[in-house]
Amino acid sequence: MIRCPRCNSTEIYPVAGGYGGYHYRCKKCGYSGALVVEYDDDAAPEEERELQKEYREEVREYDRRRRPFLWAVIILIIIAVVFFLLYR
Repeated sequence: MIRCPRCNSTEIYPVAGGYGGYHYRCKKCGYSGALVVEYDDDAAPEEERELQKEYREEVREYDRRRRPFLWAVIILIIIAVVFFLLYR
């Protein structure tokens, strides 16, 4: 039984495969990649659920930290375009 490493869903399917291995996509969360989690039975161990919960929290924290930087870059690009158009 294969599961999505991001959301632990079983709704994951191979998109492409070949010499390099398979590339999977999750229907539930949209994950796309070669890494999947494989279990011998249908029930995921509690440890894995906890690890995935920690991973999701780390991703959210990373997104929160990255957001102000992204806005600063967008504002700088807008300012550069305005100066370029005014002082050409």
